[in-house]
Amino acid sequence: MNVILIDEIKLKKNKHIMPGAAVLDESNLILEKERKEKKAAVKSSFAQISPIVDVTNNDFFEMRSGEYMEIIQIESKDIYSLNDADLSNDIQNLSTFLTTYMEDIKIVPLNIPLNLEKQKRFIHKRLRQNKNIAYRSFLESRLREFDNLEKHRTNREYFIFMYSEEEKKLLEKLHHIKNLLVRSNPVTELSIEKKINILFQMFNPNTKPLSETE
Repeated sequence: MNVILIDEIKLKKNKHIMPGAAVLDESNLILEKERKEKKAAVKSSFAQISPIVDVTNNDFFEMRSGEYMEIIQIESKDIYSLNDADLSNDIQNLSTFLTTYMEDIKIVPLNIPLNLEKQKRFIHKRLRQNKNIAYRSFLESRLREFDNLEKHRTNREYFIFMYSEEEKKLLEKLHHIKNLLVRSNPVTELSIEKKINILFQMFNPNTKPLSETE
């Protein structure tokens, strides 16, 4: 009569275990525990993963990488209303800018939804103070018009993101870009509220932008 040991039965059921190997290896359990302990912890707030860590006295953004970033707006224009001479000059100036300015930049176009909260608050204030019934209908009509514009209208705006390892050099780059684009597409320096609003819009494209006065 053949006698089958319990260990042989286990080996037959677990063919991937080599004969002579321990069925329960405590070292494997220790390694598994260490892997779980080394698992990366989830960041608890946006500030811990944001690439921006601070704002300088010049309203530049200090990046987590050690660089500095500035955002400026390009004043756009209606190219279809320009005559051939002006259009040719603008193209030439832009071409000169792109070939002359050798530093890293990023040109970002954004469709910015209209934010008419300031105008709507003014209309609401006038409605509360109004005692003329005929004028009230006009104010209500204006309020509906503002609501409709906010729902269906956006502004196409263009921004330049520029970077530098030193804040002083970033300031020099800013003046350089302003001088190069002054004839074709002048650039506008933005308030810190506007810059934060741009970043908010980029990270939340389906959300209404914040008002700069809020």
